[in-house]
Amino acid sequence: MDAQPPADPRTDRLQRWLAPLIGRHYDPDTLRSVPSWGLSFLLHALVLLVLALLIRVGRPSTNTRAIESRLPGEINDLTSLVEASQAGDPFTKEQSPDPPSLGLETNDPALKFSAQPEIPGLQRFGPELAGPSGSDSKGSTLLTDLSISGSGKAGPHFPGLADQITAPFSGRSGLDRAQLVRREGGTVHSEKAVEEGLAWIVRHQRANGSWSLNFQEQCQAQGCPSQHVLDSDTAATGLALLPLLGAGYIHTVKCRHQDAVRRGLEALIQHQQPNGDLFTGGPGISYMYSHAIATMALCEAYGISRDSHLKEPARRALAFIIEAQNPTTGGWRYSPGQAGDTSVFGWQIFALRSGHLAGLSVPRITLRGCSDYLNLAAADPKKITYSYQPGHEVSPVMTAEALVSRQLLGWPRNHPALIKGAGRVAAHLESTQQRNIYYWYYATQLLHNLKNKDWERWNLRVREELIKTQVKDDTCAGGSWDPSHPSPDHWGGIAGRLFQTSLSVLTLEVYYRYLPLYRTADSEGLEAAAAEPGNKKK
Repeated sequence: MDAQPPADPRTDRLQRWLAPLIGRHYDPDTLRSVPSWGLSFLLHALVLLVLALLIRVGRPSTNTRAIESRLPGEINDLTSLVEASQAGDPFTKEQSPDPPSLGLETNDPALKFSAQPEIPGLQRFGPELAGPSGSDSKGSTLLTDLSISGSGKAGPHFPGLADQITAPFSGRSGLDRAQLVRREGGTVHSEKAVEEGLAWIVRHQRANGSWSLNFQEQCQAQGCPSQHVLDSDTAATGLALLPLLGAGYIHTVKCRHQDAVRRGLEALIQHQQPNGDLFTGGPGISYMYSHAIATMALCEAYGISRDSHLKEPARRALAFIIEAQNPTTGGWRYSPGQAGDTSVFGWQIFALRSGHLAGLSVPRITLRGCSDYLNLAAADPKKITYSYQPGHEVSPVMTAEALVSRQLLGWPRNHPALIKGAGRVAAHLESTQQRNIYYWYYATQLLHNLKNKDWERWNLRVREELIKTQVKDDTCAGGSWDPSHPSPDHWGGIAGRLFQTSLSVLTLEVYYRYLPLYRTADSEGLEAAAAEPGNKKK
C-alpha cells in the first residue's frame, strides 16, 4: 500500500468550512485530489449563488393576478364616491383657499374661437374592451364597424377606433373626465347625481330601444307619478341618448350602458326618412325641436365612435336641417322653412355644431344665415340682449341661448356685447327664484365658456340646487328630477320628467361634455368663415 501524503492543514480547514454546504459524504481524499483552482471555482460559485438568493428574497413581488385585479370592470366609473375633506373638490384632501375644482386659471389674452383641442393622455382602449360586431343572437344588425378601413379583416381592431376618439369629445371618459370635473367646478356629488340620473333614464327605455316622454309604461315599480305631456318619441330618444353620450357611454365600447345606447341609436335610424327627417310624429310644435335633438345624438355618437354605420344617417339628418333653414331670415321654427324663433334656432345650431365637430360638412352660407338671424333677434342695437322672435320683448332665456350661439359662431371671450349680455343673464338668475331647467341648461354653457366671477357664483348655485332637488328615494323615481316638486319648473308641465332629468344631467355634465371653448392661437371662428363670399349651400 502506498504511503499517504502528509495532511495539509489548509485543506482540513476548507473541508470543515465546506462540509455544511456540500455534505459530509465527501471524504478527505476526494477533496485533496481536487486542484486548488477547482476549489476556488467552487467557492466563488457558491458565493454567487448565495448572493442571487438574497437578491431574489429582497425584491418586491410582481404578481400578475394582483395587477389585473385592479383593472376596472367598467371604464366609465371615474371617481370615488367617498367623501373628501376638501369642500368642493372630491379629488384631493389637501386644504387650500383656492380648491382646484373652481377652475381659477389665468385668462389667456387674445382668445379666439376654439377647435377644442384633444387633452393629452387621452384614454386608449384595447381590443378586449371592444363591443360586439356583426349581428346578435336575434339577427339584429349592430352599429359597429371596428375593422381596419378597406382591409377586409374580420373581428375588432380597436386601436384604429381609439385613434379617432379625439376633440372635442375626449374629455368625456377616462382620467380626462375626472381631471375636468375637478378643474372645471364639479364635485363627487355632482358626478353621483349624473350616474343616478342616467340609471333612471336607462330604466325607462322601451323594449324597441326608443324612449317616450310619457314613459310610465316602462316604470318598473311605484314612484313615478302619472303625467301626460307633449308626445314625441324622437325628442325623447334624443334627450335620453345625449346625456349618456355626454358621460362617455358609447355603443362600441364595453361599458355599463353600451346596449342601451346601441338600441337607442338603432331606433332613431330605423325611423329615419330618405330625406334625413328623424321625426316620427305629425307636424306640430315639436317637429324641428325633435329632429334637432335626435340629430345631435346621431352626430355625437358618430363623432365619438367613428362607427361607419352612423355616418350616412348623421349626414342626412344634418342635411335636413340645412335645407329647412329659412332662406331670408336664416332662422328655424316648428316646421321647415318658417321664419324662425330663437328657441328652435338654438337647437338647430347645436346640431350643426355637433355635426361639424364630428367631421361632417356644414355649408358656410348656412352659418352666415345663422348670424343674420341672430342680428334680427337682437333686442338692442349693440346685440347684448335677444328676444324670442325678432321685434318681441327681451327674454333672459333667449338671451342666454342666443349668446351661446354667438360663442359657437366665433365671438371671442372679450367681445363687449358678450360680456355685458352674460352679466345680465347671471344677474337675472340671482334676482329670480323660478325653476327653469331650459334656462339653466343654456346659461350654464354660456357662463362656463367665459369662466369669470359670474361663472363661479352661477356654478355653485345651480350645481347645488340640482343635487339637492334630485329624487333620492328607493322608488322607481329615484335618480330623476320631478318637474313639479319642490317647485314647478317653467316647462315641466309641458315636457315632463324625462325632459327635466335629461337637461339636468346635461347641465351637470358641462365640465367635460365639450372641452373648453376658448384657447389661444386658433382660427377666427365659424362666423368669420361664413362671411367669405361665394359660399353656397351644398
